Amino acid sequence: MKFKLIFVINCILMGFAVGVLAALFLTVVNFLINTIWVSIPNLFHRPDYYPLIIGVIGGGIVGILQSKLGGYPRTIDETRHEFKITHKVAYKKDLPRNFIMAIIVLAFGASLGPEAALAGILGGLISWLGDRMKLTIARKNELLELGIGAMMSAIFYAPLVGVSTALEKQPVSGQFSSRGRKIVLYIITTIAGLSGFALIRYLNPNESVFAIRMPAINWDTKVLLVLLPALMVGIGFGYLFQLFEKYSEIIANKIHQPLLLAVLAGVAIGAFGMFSPYFLFSGEHELFKFSREATHLGLPYILLIAFGKALLTNLCFAFGWRGGKIFPIIFSSTALGFALTELFSYTPGLVIGIVVAASVTIVISQPYVTAALLLFLFPVQFFPFIMVACWLTSQFAKIVCRAKH
Repeated sequence: MKFKLIFVINCILMGFAVGVLAALFLTVVNFLINTIWVSIPNLFHRPDYYPLIIGVIGGGIVGILQSKLGGYPRTIDETRHEFKITHKVAYKKDLPRNFIMAIIVLAFGASLGPEAALAGILGGLISWLGDRMKLTIARKNELLELGIGAMMSAIFYAPLVGVSTALEKQPVSGQFSSRGRKIVLYIITTIAGLSGFALIRYLNPNESVFAIRMPAINWDTKVLLVLLPALMVGIGFGYLFQLFEKYSEIIANKIHQPLLLAVLAGVAIGAFGMFSPYFLFSGEHELFKFSREATHLGLPYILLIAFGKALLTNLCFAFGWRGGKIFPIIFSSTALGFALTELFSYTPGLVIGIVVAASVTIVISQPYVTAALLLFLFPVQFFPFIMVACWLTSQFAKIVCRAKH
């Protein structure tokens, strides 16, 4: 494992900057969300139709900007693909476009997450820095992958995401000289990223955390009878999520009018938001409250939240409100897990964890990354079961993929 001191220092500085950037971005988004969805409606005594008004206004803004600027913010996969083809991520025009579009989409209530926009912004900044430091393509690629790993670790409170990426059988980056070196660099960058993120969160202590309130852990051997059904339910929900994605894109391609599509998505956001605030936003800050209330909401309501949020997320994205899908699939599959525990109340936290692990693995196709994302979201006692569920789901997905071909 060969390390150059200057590159390690660059990784540390970049990781810290990534953490600070992610925290500042989320702080701005949360401030705007609080202004649009709390402060302003309070002035008008919170009218029931307010979410619909905001959805339509947001849809008009998103539609106009999409018509003029194109598909922003870029997703993580699009950012990586752009770098693979052009050996850089455009930053002169794309940086402000990614930032502005992401702020609008997230602030106006779309059921999408911030990770897509942050990856695009990060890729642009690394390309800008690489051009000025005369970094090679390999070095810029390493910094991009390390930066994305640090960002994901920070916003999901999952410090092992970067390391888990290195353990995937098909690594994202082929530019690292060895897997061991890659893991060490991920660890260094992640620690720096979490430090930067924690610093800003320390200065803004009122912001909510990404967490689930689990029922008390009372191990019941009967849960063994439910684990396989829970795994199957999670896998099925993951494929349903992808089915929503497919047909949302088909509908969008038939309409093919950015302004109309964005307004229709805004109407959907408003209509869903009038029914329940749990349909709005990525689900990051609502997850703890939902998990605390879920046992009192009733099975039909919980199922509606699970399937409705999955549908709304994909409608938003396909209709021009672009963003990340990881937070929403975690939220909606958590809701489905709570619905399952209404029927089988044996060690309910573990059942929920299995459902979420299987669903998220299907959607993001990375079992080790999924397990790392969920490591501190669920009690650590459940982690071996979650890891096995992720691996089994990935093996099942490979069988299905081979069967399709």
